[in-house]
Amino acid sequence: MRLITLNTWGGRALHPLMRFFRRRAPETDVFCLQEVFDTDQASLEARHPDEHVRGDLFRKISAELADFRGSFAAFGDNPDRQSLAVFVRRTIPVKTIGDFVVYVPPAPKETGSFVLSSRKMQYLTIDLGGRELLIANFHGLWNGGPKTDTPERLDQSRRVKEFLDAHRGPAVLCGDFNLLPGTESVRILESGGLCNLVRERGVASTRTPLYRHYDDPAEPNFADYVLSTPDLAVKRFEVLPDLVSDHAPLYAEFA
Repeated sequence: MRLITLNTWGGRALHPLMRFFRRRAPETDVFCLQEVFDTDQASLEARHPDEHVRGDLFRKISAELADFRGSFAAFGDNPDRQSLAVFVRRTIPVKTIGDFVVYVPPAPKETGSFVLSSRKMQYLTIDLGGRELLIANFHGLWNGGPKTDTPERLDQSRRVKEFLDAHRGPAVLCGDFNLLPGTESVRILESGGLCNLVRERGVASTRTPLYRHYDDPAEPNFADYVLSTPDLAVKRFEVLPDLVSDHAPLYAEFA
């Protein structure tokens, strides 16, 4: 099972991003994506002027990944909101695809460059010869400050971990957690023996030079993770060099 997780940055780097999907598709079974839109471009630009995000991003990725089944985790109360998307190779025996809300802000703000919005976790289950593999795609709360523990983030991690613990079988949790490696919020997700590949492999950064704080030593360049249960053998894990977002793509291959 070969997986890539990527925060698409709302499609701001659209041309290299589309080339990335075209180039990486043959060696990938599942793409787990964050910050994806599936909405009208004019209304999106009215809410986020000068942000250069793409309302048709889900449709554009779908066109590039014709051999994959795409699913967008739309919000029922606001389907124009940015959300999660997964793309699974059509030959993969998918059993279920679903999502649920893990955080709702008391005062949401979804205009301009600062977005304080509800957060979801998206998941799919795959039949692997009688064993059910769970893959969970997660984009954690961003509050405009440091990626440290807050009561909201701790509660968010507990909700995600409760869902993972209810699954009896191999599992992968990936995405942009918006958390630093040493936080209690990350330790909650690691509890029970999950392997944090970013920590275990000594990854120095999951951001790219497009990140506005990339050269600021006071802003650690961490946000993205892949965690897996002990019953999955990791054959390969790396931070890919493709410059397609302010986040680096993470690639993981499991036996």
